[in-house]
Amino acid sequence: MSTTRRTRVRGTGFRKMGKFRPVLRYRAKKFIKPMPIPEKIKPEALVELPEGVTMKIDKNKVTLTKSENSLSRKFPTSMLTISQEKNNIKLKGNSHNAKNRAIVGTFNAHINNMLKGLEKPFLYKLRIASVHFPMTAAINNNIFELKNFIGGKKIRKAIIPKDVDITVNGSEIEISSRDIELAGLSANRLEQLTRIVKRDRRVFQDGIFIIEKPRGKLE
Repeated sequence: MSTTRRTRVRGTGFRKMGKFRPVLRYRAKKFIKPMPIPEKIKPEALVELPEGVTMKIDKNKVTLTKSENSLSRKFPTSMLTISQEKNNIKLKGNSHNAKNRAIVGTFNAHINNMLKGLEKPFLYKLRIASVHFPMTAAINNNIFELKNFIGGKKIRKAIIPKDVDITVNGSEIEISSRDIELAGLSANRLEQLTRIVKRDRRVFQDGIFIIEKPRGKLE
């Protein structure tokens, strides 16, 4: 198999550079040299701590506290370094690749959600839609129970986490929690509880549906 001219030019070192290294060249005097590789910067992000919020880092666990409310989350120590600089939380990736940039952006969003949760609980609103048969919903020891779904005798149940508050007002359901993931998980469990298969959804519109999600920035 013949080689290209680029691999045979003296001084290029193309074979040693590897398959995925840049192959652009620029001329300097008589020889063709590789183009200089730009400096690779590790991703960073700063999150400002509001007044009254304290931060504690224990190995790979970050805990944010305000008065009696506290939220914690674990982070991957091999990909991310979290530290406190005065009144800011500093997130720094341990590498410059795309995966580390994504991790820094993800945990930046997680910490902002934790700060929002310390200020105000996240609220999800759901509605029970009864087209064919009336359904009854109740809560017993953190277990949501739904009866008479499409005339079935089986009681459908969903476990609600301890840190989540749920209220049922007729056909309206409200789920609130300072942890946005727990609130979203609980709302999704109730919606999936009435999932219908092998039926026309345009006809069988019975079920529980999310009608409002938490939105907005921290003020």
